[in-house]
Amino acid sequence: DSPQLTRAEPIMWGPKLCLLLLLGSYSVAREDFILLYLLLTVAKRYGHFKRFVYSYKAETFNSVNGASDNKSGPRVSCTVEVDVPQTCSFILRTTECSLSEISGVDDGGNPVYRVAAEAEAFRTAMAKQTEVKLYPEDDEPVNILNIKRGIVSALMVPEMTEEKNQNVVNLFPTVHGVCSTDITVNSREEIPTDVTLIRDLSKCDGFTAHRQHTSPLALISGMNYPLSKMISSTQTCNYKFDNQMKHMTSGSCTEKHVFLPFSHKNEYGISAVVRQTVTLRETEQINDRIFDISEFFTVSHLILADDKSPLQTKDAVIATMQKLNTLSQTANGEERAGLFRELVSELRGLKADLLRSVTDEMMDISSSLAWQALIQCGTPECTSAILKTLRTYDSAAMEVDAVVYAMGMLQHPSRLMVKDLLEMAQSKQSKPIMYALSITKTILTKINDVYEFVTSILGADCPGEKELTFLTLRVVGNMGDAMESVDPKIKTTLVKCMRQPATTLSVQLAAIQAFRRMSVNDEVRSNLQRVSQYPKGAVQKRLAAYLILMRNPQDSDIEAVTKILTQEQNPQVKAFVSSHIYNIISSNDPDTKSFGKKILDAMEDTDVATHYDYTIKSRNYKLGMAHESLQASVQGNVIFDPSSRLPREVLLETTLKAFGYSSDIWEVGMEGKGFEPTIEALFGENGFFPDTVSKALYWVEGKLPPKVKEVLNNWVAPLKPEEILQNFNKLVKDLQSQESPEAMAYLRIMGAELGFIKGSDLKCLLLEDRPPSELRIKLMIQGTVSTLCLLAL
Repeated sequence: DSPQLTRAEPIMWGPKLCLLLLLGSYSVAREDFILLYLLLTVAKRYGHFKRFVYSYKAETFNSVNGASDNKSGPRVSCTVEVDVPQTCSFILRTTECSLSEISGVDDGGNPVYRVAAEAEAFRTAMAKQTEVKLYPEDDEPVNILNIKRGIVSALMVPEMTEEKNQNVVNLFPTVHGVCSTDITVNSREEIPTDVTLIRDLSKCDGFTAHRQHTSPLALISGMNYPLSKMISSTQTCNYKFDNQMKHMTSGSCTEKHVFLPFSHKNEYGISAVVRQTVTLRETEQINDRIFDISEFFTVSHLILADDKSPLQTKDAVIATMQKLNTLSQTANGEERAGLFRELVSELRGLKADLLRSVTDEMMDISSSLAWQALIQCGTPECTSAILKTLRTYDSAAMEVDAVVYAMGMLQHPSRLMVKDLLEMAQSKQSKPIMYALSITKTILTKINDVYEFVTSILGADCPGEKELTFLTLRVVGNMGDAMESVDPKIKTTLVKCMRQPATTLSVQLAAIQAFRRMSVNDEVRSNLQRVSQYPKGAVQKRLAAYLILMRNPQDSDIEAVTKILTQEQNPQVKAFVSSHIYNIISSNDPDTKSFGKKILDAMEDTDVATHYDYTIKSRNYKLGMAHESLQASVQGNVIFDPSSRLPREVLLETTLKAFGYSSDIWEVGMEGKGFEPTIEALFGENGFFPDTVSKALYWVEGKLPPKVKEVLNNWVAPLKPEEILQNFNKLVKDLQSQESPEAMAYLRIMGAELGFIKGSDLKCLLLEDRPPSELRIKLMIQGTVSTLCLLAL
């Protein structure tokens, strides 16, 4: 609790103490600097133990300047009280607020105002006390929050130290972000007393277009940002200060926004003008000095208010739906299109709770129309309604997986959608749903719940069902950084998984590869080093651990690498590592080359050579292209096993490095084992093709010229057609007696794995009696990772 302060106990240091307290309590993020600046400004501008009472007015004029005198827009006026009970604290109150709107213009072109319908609710909402907590309360509308932020922004005036009429340019935080500001001191006494600030708002780092909700099926969308760049936005502010007390006595800001394509001389045309004025009415002493210093919140940018209907009712939606359903499918085409647009607009105006109940009634009227409207709606509430409805479907229905996976691929998923995806994954752990959840990790607001969900599947050391564990580990690889931010202990779980003797090699490999987006601490590094050097370990597992270490190699990895290069007995491991180190040494990248030099120094200048046995030895391939600040590389891995003449793993990836940033553009990989018996039965010395193809030439024996026939008689023995059938039956028996081969392919784009597909998935598809179109759908939702597989199907 904060101590009671009296007049005899003033806090010294001023702004320095604000900075010390804030830095001592928090790790300051970029957004917190606006709050820090606000506290420092108030500490220097406003005296302690005082209350400052201002009159605040803001008005907006929307018009077509030069073409018509008509105007529209609201006007807000409030009494603003600023209490400064102690250093680093102030309390903002907004009382006596009124809300009016333009109803017309008089003969002189001046706007005529009338009281707005929501004026009383607005006055009540603005009167709620806010102690520098400029974030929405549970029941506080966003537009009220934005007005309060605008008021606080008007109080955020920089400290002036320049000489009179000297122009300077500063970076200054506002509700539009951090803006480059031209500051002119018009007059000064002991301090500058009259100051003008000019800003180009379009260049502020937070002045970006808000994204509107549009249909996810729209061919052209996302035009808000390029259109916003066609708007000229400027702000001019003038402030006056008390020479002795330094506080602001009056201030005015005018923002002007002009749509350039329809403007003339950047002055006439479609425009909006926003004016704010703040005037000091009185100051008085106060004795309320209690303030909890831990209650800091970010003074953020203006945020977009929900564009929802003020009166929430489902009657209009149901009426429109019923009317649309009764129209003929062929007639009234124009009327159907208009009604459907009206239906979608009405859905966008509903909140989540009401929309869910409306959806059920819409489905009863016409499920096809309901689905079309919900899909084209595009709001987070409509997306939530879609997912809630899908949860009522049969869990085995492929449509559920298909729609959920497609929604996971949306560019701007909402927080509500991510919450619904988590609930969907908790009820059904299918491959498309799990991947849809992992792909949207960048905005996971339920990240702690996701962490608990994932770790509950993995357990302490991956003892559970192997297929589900494998899928979960692949998903963890997609959101490893987010999982690590919740609790780094997940890395201990992955270490135990990769060393779990009771599980499969594929699960162990997935646990190792799940580190690809996590930092490698000492515990993980030492375990990966042991795995990479274990002489009896599988080649794939050892090289997977080695490649994770090489993503960010440290000096402690040099000893492990030198042991492999000098003492390794496994020819495949040694061949791959030597080719990989050779590519590192040959690289033009300074950081990569310096690590290679350390390895050469540790090996006492022993030459590191690669090999060219492409068909029987593991190898790392790398091709690089560089142009000034742009570098691109293509890298591939081919990994063999000593017991096989076929590769166990093949990988190809491309990386782009530009302006100091490195990005994995795409990566495709394939893994497989158990194909040797199949290859031998098909193409071996006694296999089907070498034997049958040659003997099949006798099918055309009577049609060949005598000379050709004589050559064939000398090369092969006569064979009757029945013997070809016997050959085929022998092939079938050989294949049935062998274990089924295993294969997997995966695809990653920009580091995010979109899914994987196994040979067993294709086998199940081919055995099912489904039309080709449904086979394609199921194949896509089983992984959507292999273009080759799609084309083959």
